[in-house]
Formats: sequence, structure tokens, C-alpha cells
Amino acid sequence: MNTKLLLIIFGFLLLIGCKSPKERITDTILYEDSIGYWNYEWPRERAEDYGFTFKFMKKNKLQKLSFSKTKNKRWIWNDYPYDQSIYRWGVADDSIFTFMNYNSKIKITKYNSDTIWLNDKERLREMLLIKVKGNLNIQKTVEIKSVDRNTGEEIEPLDI
Repeated sequence: MNTKLLLIIFGFLLLIGCKSPKERITDTILYEDSIGYWNYEWPRERAEDYGFTFKFMKKNKLQKLSFSKTKNKRWIWNDYPYDQSIYRWGVADDSIFTFMNYNSKIKITKYNSDTIWLNDKERLREMLLIKVKGNLNIQKTVEIKSVDRNTGEEIEPLDI
């Protein structure tokens, strides 16, 4: 009777302590508990000069940073004229990875604490997320304001 009870307790504890693939991948991505910085690599020209870094945050928020590899500098990159991140990311239980609001079928084929291998069957390409180590060197954006000479009205600011 004691052996049977111990086996039931052990089995119960094992079930409670096991994480799903989704939880394990999320823990890997958010390596600083609530934030993770990863360089995004995909086949392209001048890959040795530039790229993107993604800041993955809790609640599936995502921020995109432009990355100059030659200068080792990053700038917040927004496709929209405001600072708040509207991008999202997520992982399904079957290891399907979604980011940049793209309802994708990107499969996480393999991962460890430093690298995540991705396969996008829709776009027929392999990609990598490589953990950023060392100084992020994120630059402040500079806002330039200009005025239309004819109307005197302010022109939409440019973030550079």
C-alpha cells in the first residue's frame, strides 16, 4: 500500500513539474525573466553589415531594433509613427512561432539557450534567432521637426 501511494505521489509531482514545449521555449526566449534580446538572421545581401534585433517581452509584446553590425549599434525601428510597440509574438504548443503580428507557420525546429532555429515553409527559408550577449548599445532616436515654408505647418517628424 505504501509503495502504491508513493508511486501515485511521485507521478502527480512529475506531472505538475513538467513544462509544455510552449513554456520551455518561452522561458528560453525571455531569458531575463521578462525580456529577451535576440538577433534575427535570414538569408539576404549584406547580412554581415546589418540586421534586426528583437526585444521579446512578457504579454507577447515585441519591439524591433535596427542593428548595424559594423558599428555594433541598435536603433528602435518602428513602421508606425509612435513609440509604443504594437508588434506581438507567441509560441503555440506545437512549436509554431509567430512574431511581428504575422500569423505564420514558422516552425521552431531546434533551440538551446543561445540559438533558435526557425523554418518558414510558406516563404521557403531558414532563419535564426541568436541571443544578444554583451552591450546592447541602443541609441536614442533623434527627432527632426520641420515646417512647410508655404503653409507654416509642422511636417510629420522623422525618427532617425
